[in-house]
Amino acid sequence: MPDRSVIHKYAAAGAATAGALPVGADAVALAAEEVAMVIQIGSLFGISLSKAGAEGIIAAYLGGLVGGTIFEVANVGYPFTIPVKIAIATGVIEGLGNAAYNYFEKCSEKGQL
Repeated sequence: MPDRSVIHKYAAAGAATAGALPVGADAVALAAEEVAMVIQIGSLFGISLSKAGAEGIIAAYLGGLVGGTIFEVANVGYPFTIPVKIAIATGVIEGLGNAAYNYFEKCSEKGQL
């Protein structure tokens, strides 16, 4: 069974991104990190995903929409909400990563890959 540590690596990178960049600028960087993570998780299962394929999986999960909405609400007290942004980014990326992992794992078990 492939190792899930890649998810934690991307969650840590996302936390750093969320803490370092202001709301808006961080959304673009976080989206790129999420796409790269889903592509890498797919490769753990022998799947070669395009950027568009990874974006489709992310869209199905709605990580960007949920995370972006929460970020906007949390931005009210910027810069004091930076720890909140970090926690949100970590949670959204972990959730997305685990959802993608579980999807690829189930498809692999059913021989649908």
